[in-house]
Amino acid sequence: MLRTNQQRHARPNQDEGIAIEFGRGNNHSPSKKKNVKSPSSKNTSTRKAAAIAVAVGIALTLLLVVGLSHFRQSTTTNLKQSLPKPDLPKDWQSWTFQRFQREFPCAHRPSSAFELYTVEDFQMMRDTYIQYVDRSYKFDDLVPPTEGYSLHVKGTPPPYHAEKIPDGPRGLFASRDIHKGELVHNGTKSDVSFPDANAWRRFMFGLHKREMGCDVTEWAWTQGQVKNGPLKLMTSFTISILINEGMTDEDINVLPESNVSPLFYATRDIKKGEELLTTYETLYYTNHDAVGLMWG
Repeated sequence: MLRTNQQRHARPNQDEGIAIEFGRGNNHSPSKKKNVKSPSSKNTSTRKAAAIAVAVGIALTLLLVVGLSHFRQSTTTNLKQSLPKPDLPKDWQSWTFQRFQREFPCAHRPSSAFELYTVEDFQMMRDTYIQYVDRSYKFDDLVPPTEGYSLHVKGTPPPYHAEKIPDGPRGLFASRDIHKGELVHNGTKSDVSFPDANAWRRFMFGLHKREMGCDVTEWAWTQGQVKNGPLKLMTSFTISILINEGMTDEDINVLPESNVSPLFYATRDIKKGEELLTTYETLYYTNHDAVGLMWG
């Protein structure tokens, strides 16, 4: 390595990092000594600072990884502790759809059982789904389930809200004027599926509120994901599940593109406050036998 002029004229007995600064011209009289760090010293300091920065970065990354891992583990632990182990009857795998309705029982529910769900109610259903159906599933939408889900923009709910109809069922109503052809509902943002009938049965037995299970029997349907594809058992844990069926063609104002499409569009202009109505029988005909659940 080449040495600088200062290093060449530095006195041998000077301390490391100390050099004599010479004046201009032919005057070789030494001036006052100054503490000047040599380039090698500067490089050493820079390397030390860089090494410290790298070490700090690695330490912070490890702390973050460990913290996230601990958070996930604690969340899973809390989930296990918060949900009781389902009491499965010996013949639980042979339970039919109608047997659930009979045993829970669903035919004699009081009107109070048809109140709107709270965030806690939906969360209980979601926790049950995660624990007994799909441990990897994440419900992480910014919009609470009592308002739906993020339709177009993250954090912005769809153009409807839920209401309890006096002396009647729950339903969805337009929160603003909706134009014909406008996307009203996107099932890919709210619907969940069950891999098989036993997964649905485990979920049903895992719900510690029987009236919730009765709701699920009304909120479950079968749907193909692609044309002529296999049917899957579906449901939803947001207010989007509350859309009712119109009695006549004139009542219906929201329809999907096809029987395999999760996208629902307004078939006409819908005024603010008007109930959203669709049809299920001709589009989403539920075939319990096809998914191994059996009807009777």
